[in-house]
Amino acid sequence: MNENETGFASMESAMAHPPVSDAPEDEAQGGGMSTAARAVLMRSAAELEEALASKLRERATSTPEFWSFSGRSRREAGHGIFAYPAMMVPQLQGALLEDVQAVDPSVSSVMDPFMGSGTVMLESVSRGLSFLGTDINPLAVLLTTVKSQVHDSEQLGKARQRIALRVTEDTADQIEVQFHNRDKWFRRDVSRDLSKLRRAIAAERRKVVRQVFWVAMAETIRLVSNSRTSTVKLHSYSTDEIECRQIDTVETFLRISASQIEQLRDQAETLSRGLGKNPSLRILCAVGDARSTPTKKNRAYADILMTSPPYGDNVTTVTYGQHSYLPLQWIDTTDVPGMRQELLENTRSIDSISLGGKLKGALASAGELSDKSPAFAYCLDQLKMHPRNAQLRFVGFIRDLDESLDAITAHLRNDAWMFWTLGERKISGISVPTVSIVRDLLISRGSRHIETLERKIPGGAKRMAYRNASVETMNTESILVMRGPRHTAYGSCS
Repeated sequence: MNENETGFASMESAMAHPPVSDAPEDEAQGGGMSTAARAVLMRSAAELEEALASKLRERATSTPEFWSFSGRSRREAGHGIFAYPAMMVPQLQGALLEDVQAVDPSVSSVMDPFMGSGTVMLESVSRGLSFLGTDINPLAVLLTTVKSQVHDSEQLGKARQRIALRVTEDTADQIEVQFHNRDKWFRRDVSRDLSKLRRAIAAERRKVVRQVFWVAMAETIRLVSNSRTSTVKLHSYSTDEIECRQIDTVETFLRISASQIEQLRDQAETLSRGLGKNPSLRILCAVGDARSTPTKKNRAYADILMTSPPYGDNVTTVTYGQHSYLPLQWIDTTDVPGMRQELLENTRSIDSISLGGKLKGALASAGELSDKSPAFAYCLDQLKMHPRNAQLRFVGFIRDLDESLDAITAHLRNDAWMFWTLGERKISGISVPTVSIVRDLLISRGSRHIETLERKIPGGAKRMAYRNASVETMNTESILVMRGPRHTAYGSCS
């Protein structure tokens, strides 16, 4: 199988492919529609929404704490090839997709504008649904790229053997990369071994194979660097700890890549199963800012929005960019979709361009946001007793999130189903009512609220950048279920 024979659209030039659907409303309701889809059109929007709400409530009624997925969350079939921060629960998103498919069999496509490592992509495609996704972090797009391909595990095993042999035969001491504080984050012996791995992977002829092993190297770097794995923020071990650590970089890579190949074998079966359900499904994905409004050329309409935006500005919540900084320094950037050198200038470069990353002029948006969201206005009023920076961080993030909603909904069909997995953080000890704020902002755009599901995160599994009175480990999440909005400028009824 070569790189163009996976049965899926390439993710590297997402918008070069036909959109999921750009048919006008009368065509979307035309002759090619299935009996099940026609039946949906005969039911009122209110009936469909109540049907979905009933199914969601039924889950929790029959199984208390169903949505917490305590003891039932597994990262397999490709979901576990890299420890990306604050990953969604695959089985939870899968259950939501199955419920909406049962209520509305006409749905055929899913969008995730904060796709991270591709959890929603895999769960969507395995159910025969096309996928449109973006993320501002190039490492996230590389992970999803690898997960989107049907890989030949036998061929990957042979490539792993070639890489191991090249490393064994490589006697060079040259360290391949230079960046600020490299020797702070990597012992010299580790840097030499990573350089050998880098040269060995780069020698592979096929890009799709190189990308698989870049992901294995990224996970290796997470474990062999001098940054503690107990936090997503870069935080160095002490000098004594660094010197005493027993590190075998090559053995770590070989162990991780072997496990990864096993996961990708199961993942290939999952993707093939989805393709069997829908041979015409597409995966469209790219590096992109969720705030970027689509043009007519790159607009693609989706039936379902399933996403989990950041909980707040990355610097004080989940530092996705900082977590990716060290791996991206070692990976050949020509194999990373959408990679730009300026994203590696410092540890905060990626996080600074994410939602809430720039606070200049944020307070000027407070009045407009207060008009849209009573919950926002209430929280801002509480923060007025605290330092100005607390207000800036709150307003700056919500301003950017609000801006993203126009761009996101422009990619959705009228009456699209929306599932927002949201966490609520604290700023200066004040709880931010993110769920109510997002609900208000969506309603201001004509969306309708269907249900809000609450879930406990077992063991407080989602860690923030650091713990203090302002930012804490997250113990609960909510799934905000919405529908709509309708818009005449673009989109069509599903």
